[in-house]
Amino acid sequence: MQLRSWLAVAALVVLGIPGGASAQREHTVRPGQSLARIAARYEVSVDNLAAANQLRRDAQLRPGMTLRVPERGIHYVGHGETLASIARQNGCSVTDLQRLNRLSGDSLRLGQRLQLPGFASIQEQETAARRWGRPRSPGVARLYRRAGDRRVRVRLLDSRGRARSAARRSLQELMRTNPRNRADSGPLPPPRLIEILARVSDHFGGREITIVSGYRPAGGYTRETSQHIAGNALDLRVRGVPNTDLRDYLRASFPNVGVGYYPRSHFIHLDVRDRATYWVDWSAPGEAPDYQRPGDAPPADASEEEAASTGLPRPRRAPPPAERANDDHDHDEAEEG
Repeated sequence: MQLRSWLAVAALVVLGIPGGASAQREHTVRPGQSLARIAARYEVSVDNLAAANQLRRDAQLRPGMTLRVPERGIHYVGHGETLASIARQNGCSVTDLQRLNRLSGDSLRLGQRLQLPGFASIQEQETAARRWGRPRSPGVARLYRRAGDRRVRVRLLDSRGRARSAARRSLQELMRTNPRNRADSGPLPPPRLIEILARVSDHFGGREITIVSGYRPAGGYTRETSQHIAGNALDLRVRGVPNTDLRDYLRASFPNVGVGYYPRSHFIHLDVRDRATYWVDWSAPGEAPDYQRPGDAPPADASEEEAASTGLPRPRRAPPPAERANDDHDHDEAEEG
């Protein structure tokens, strides 16, 4: 639901409709209008519209009143609502809401503004558009698979912002270890991976996305627990976008994803899972994993620039090599065709 609404706003911006980003922020009540009628016009819930203006859903409106219309992806706390009930209503977890809105406890106040996970606010869209440009066709991605030298342009989402079945099949083909071999197919990628890929494409202005690796069978450095085996993972990069920018966008924008950063390789790992995970692996393509845990020092031969790029807190100490070799994360080496 949040992704669908985001696409609607993005479409207004892309099409150049005047006031697309701001016209829905306020509404002046006209004679005979009710909360329900206004909510239907702006495609928001009556409860959220009422809470945004600290009204009850059956409140009588006076002509000339100015109402704040909730931005899509924003929930305003209504009477009797709790974090748990809001999480259930929006298909997320209490932890997601707390982390995203920097809440230390469970207490809420009437009318409090909460951002929902998986949503790019209008301000974030505008910031991305200024830096990366606007996508010509929101929800449509240009994908390139180095193995097989294949380029496709695929509509990932339907009109309701949901992953299209045809898009899942197209991505499944691109994710094969050998894209030209149908017998080499892994599982269909999950809808959430498709939806995140659409968000990535739109955020970075529709730039071409290279899929370095997708489905992989177990073996070598790919462990039985790897998300690649389940078809839930991609190693990717975006043309013209630094990997650190792609990494930071994925970590900040999506709950319950795995993000891997490889300072000495040329891709970012992304997978969908039950909890958020981030790791740094200093190995080069084809080498055994060389993980850096939070608080640990980078390898002794890492440059200052490389060490500063990891996004990890300042190190406490350099761990012995034997400790660094043992880690629960799977290694996602680059595929060279």
